[in-house]
Parts: sequence; structure tokens; C-alpha cells
Amino acid sequence: MPLFDAGRRGDADREQVHDRLLTVPNAITAVRLAGLPLFSWLVLGPRRYGLAFVVLVVIAATDWIDGYVARRFDQVSRIGKLVDPLVDRLLLATASVTLLVAGLFPWPLLVLIVLRDVLLLGASLIWFGGVPPIPVSNLGKLATALLMIGIPGFLLAGIDWGGAAVVTVVAWLCTSAGIIAYYVAGARYGRAALAIRRARAD
Repeated sequence: MPLFDAGRRGDADREQVHDRLLTVPNAITAVRLAGLPLFSWLVLGPRRYGLAFVVLVVIAATDWIDGYVARRFDQVSRIGKLVDPLVDRLLLATASVTLLVAGLFPWPLLVLIVLRDVLLLGASLIWFGGVPPIPVSNLGKLATALLMIGIPGFLLAGIDWGGAAVVTVVAWLCTSAGIIAYYVAGARYGRAALAIRRARAD
């Protein structure tokens, strides 16, 4: 999907991966990570939901930006390919937990989101002692995109304004669809991991 691979130059199989740490995409990822405590504080402290929503949208948008910059300007790095998906997982977990504590997010959805990541991480640690070299699929990227639309939607729905009811419906639809895609992508990831494990055993 061009949307998820925007900025790619040439064949993905020939994409050069660098060992550099100090790159623009990695710096953007660091800024994303630093924005999470600010988001949580805005929601749970002064309860500035509108500003918190803007911060969360900016953090989520930079997920696409750092990937584009990395591919477009030949700055794809090993640390970036490892850390970026982990930051995505941390973003979703932090946003969900923060909104749950604020009374804006349903706990069953949080359980489903966190459970999938716990299961995959546990299996990876048991089978490989770490994260296996499996690229993130387009379905996984779609699941993350849907969740990054749906979860902030619950925050926007918590603001007293005329469109709150419509936003609530959109938030439920996007988050539910994202969770379904999340688990399907996770199952595919598990099958790929098993294939790698069996190949190594042979």
C-alpha cells in the first residue's frame, strides 16, 4: 500500500538498512516518545482534553512522517526498524490506559489491545529470546492506523461539544475494526515466527 510505504525509492527488498543511530527519523521517534508523558499529564492533570487531543494527533502523525523521511532520504536504520513499532505499541497502551483512568475509554477494549501485545511479546521471548526479524505487515500497519484514529476519538468524544455523539460512534467503529485487524495480523506474525523457528531447528 503506497500510503504505508510512502517515500520508498525502488524495490523494498533492495532497501538499504544502516547501523546509524543519529538520524532524523530516529530523532522524530524520540520526540514522539517524549510527547507521551505530556499527553497523560494534560488528560489526568489539568484535564485539557482539547490540547491533549492535539498532542496525541501530532504524536500519531509523526509515525507516518518518520517512516516517510527514513525511506525517502535513505535513513532506514536497524534501531529505527526495531524501536518504531515498539513506540507504536507504547503509544497505544499509554493512550488507552490514560483514557481509562480518566473514565473515557472502555476497559474491555484496553484488555484486548494489551493482551495481543503481551501474547506476542511473550511468545517472542520464549521462542527467540527477543524480537524475531519479521517486518511489520501492511495489515498490521492498517490495524495501528485504525487504533490511532479510534482511541483519540474517545478523548474527542469526552469534550462537551455538538459532534460528540457522532465521534463516539466513529471511535467505536475504528477501534473495533483496528482490534480485529490487530489480532489477524498478530496470528500471521505468529505463523511467520513459527516458520522461522522451524527453519532454524532444521
